[in-house]
Amino acid sequence: MPPTRRASDRGWVKMVGWAACLILAGSLTYTFIRALTDGPAGIDPWFFGAQTLASTLFLVYSLRLKNRIFIAANAVAVANALGTLAVALTGRGG
Repeated sequence: MPPTRRASDRGWVKMVGWAACLILAGSLTYTFIRALTDGPAGIDPWFFGAQTLASTLFLVYSLRLKNRIFIAANAVAVANALGTLAVALTGRGG
């Protein structure tokens, strides 16, 4: 009898995960680019500080799970949150 596959190993589940990853990465990158081009006026440093911490913790969790989808999504989230936070704290942007 072949081993039972986990639900997360199924092809369609991975496709949904990668689609979510791409949408998340796109929206966070868009926010970061808007912060660079429009300036830091609408950026809440506390929000992006908390997002950076949460995304970093999720990245550590994802690395422990060895889940490439979560690792990719959370690595992008950390990079964008740090970038947006840097724009907010330095006051640079437009």
